[in-house]
Amino acid sequence: MTTITIVTAWKNNRHFERDYFQAVNAANAEHIVVDDHSSPPLPNALNPGERNGFSGCNNAGLDAARTDAVLFLNSDIVVTDRDWIEPIRDLLEPGVFVGAQLRYDPHGSVDGVPMPYIDGWCLAGMTADLREIGGFDEELVEHGYYADNDISFRARLAGFTLKEARVPIIHLRDTKPPAVPSPHVQAITLENKARFEARVREALGVA
Repeated sequence: MTTITIVTAWKNNRHFERDYFQAVNAANAEHIVVDDHSSPPLPNALNPGERNGFSGCNNAGLDAARTDAVLFLNSDIVVTDRDWIEPIRDLLEPGVFVGAQLRYDPHGSVDGVPMPYIDGWCLAGMTADLREIGGFDEELVEHGYYADNDISFRARLAGFTLKEARVPIIHLRDTKPPAVPSPHVQAITLENKARFEARVREALGVA
């Protein structure tokens, strides 16, 4: 059986704890919560040191994992079946990234060409594969998105396959109307988008 460590980058938002820990404690898996400098600090969590944000904290958890595979999971989730992790485990194997949502939307397109990606709130891969491609890009500006687009593209560039697992997980962010991003978030999102697009164009030899 493929062993899995659930890694969650967590900053504040303590109101998610009950549902989150109910989910991970029911799963047949290890789990590591990486505290992204919460105030007050989250108890019993891994301190990422100078790393911060989604990418840095996820990579700190990846470095600490000692299992066959790692599942990056957001804190804002509710599961409807205690065996929720098994559809992910069933699809995991070397050369395959698995997630709850495989997307082909305009958000991930470059020059009008869809770049499939696994939505980063639930993304898993074999530990060795994730380390081989360097984990998440910590140069991306935090809260600006595109970390999942970027790691999915690099995975495909390395010859890996992206697969969607039907998992009984509710992602709470998806149950609410999308919030209007602040001008700051819009600006850094565009910065990350430009970095992602430049990486894609360079890899594909597009001027």
